[in-house]
Amino acid sequence: MLYWVGLIVGIALAVWIGWLVMQKQFKFRWYEVVLAALGFISAFAAVQHYFASVREYEHTSAWLGALVFGLLALIMLGVSLQLVRSHNRTR
Repeated sequence: MLYWVGLIVGIALAVWIGWLVMQKQFKFRWYEVVLAALGFISAFAAVQHYFASVREYEHTSAWLGALVFGLLALIMLGVSLQLVRSHNRTR
């Protein structure tokens, strides 16, 4: 089930980002894209770790792992969002 959710989300993000770039609304630098990709990978790792740990009846590990990976994802996605916004605002 998580495979299909990840596949659909990945396709939707690729189409959305491609549309934004084609419309010339946003320009990205390479390190902003890498940082955002690492943030999304960390977010998916948080979800996967949570559900895998709950399935093994390790509820404390599930919450702590989701917290660590989730905060890391939020920080990376927030930093990349601010970099893109500041980069595009100065144009």
